Amino acid sequence: MIKLEGTLLNVFTQQGGQNKKTGDQFEDRDKVQILGAMDLPNGDVKNELFTLSVENYRDFKDFLNHKISVAVGAMASGRNVIFYVAKDAKPILAEQV
Repeated sequence: MIKLEGTLLNVFTQQGGQNKKTGDQFEDRDKVQILGAMDLPNGDVKNELFTLSVENYRDFKDFLNHKISVAVGAMASGRNVIFYVAKDAKPILAEQV
């Protein structure tokens, strides 16, 4: 697994609904938004906001506006990389450098 570190900016529940293509219903989903910094090959740093689905947003709520670390996985989708929180992963406070 990969460790994602960043500042937890938001926790929320995305309302469920109906898939427009298939008509299937989907339930509410808990989400978190983490602001991370990615080092670029030229030495610059790019800030990126990651919005991730989580099993229970309450596990993250106490860490709002703190730098956290959480285990994530990654998969390729075309030219993009999609990150997801690993099953049963819990956030911890990241070490301050």
